[in-house]
Amino acid sequence: FGQIEAQSVALFTRKVIDAWRDDRQLLVFGNGGSAATATHLAEDLATYAIPFSESKRLRVLSLNESPSIITALGNDIDFDAIFSEQVQQWARAGDLVLTMSGSGNSSNLVSAIERAREIGCVTAAMTGFDGGRLKEMVDISLHVEVDEMQSAQDAHMVMTHMIIHGFRVAVRSILAERTTGRSGS
Repeated sequence: FGQIEAQSVALFTRKVIDAWRDDRQLLVFGNGGSAATATHLAEDLATYAIPFSESKRLRVLSLNESPSIITALGNDIDFDAIFSEQVQQWARAGDLVLTMSGSGNSSNLVSAIERAREIGCVTAAMTGFDGGRLKEMVDISLHVEVDEMQSAQDAHMVMTHMIIHGFRVAVRSILAERTTGRSGS
């Protein structure tokens, strides 16, 4: 099993915290099992990570969640456009865009990251195997060198939980500082 680069996960987690502070959004997406992991990350960041009593939320969106949009884009344009067109619609400069891919070579994910870079987003990718094209083209590479897809997806889920936990702890600390009147946020 490959080694998770904790520094890269911590860097990405800091970017998620910055997105929350600066009212930017996080877009996440992947294919197959990676789509499920992306949706899991979005769901936990949207619900579990920030207390429901807090009015400021992280704006996070899983681009996998609308079969009608995905199939319309795939049918009307091309399967390679199912995420890049959504990135074009939702992303703004400074937003955070994360994709997940076992191989790092899925053309629809590569196209979406290219579009995000054109817009001026901070880009990241969770990859396995040798990292593929995505590893070299993103701002933050969350790569685990493994030789099988299931191991890559397992590592991605572990990193997802590390991000969720780190974000949750940081947000609760920031909120506690605000209520006690201490500065630092």
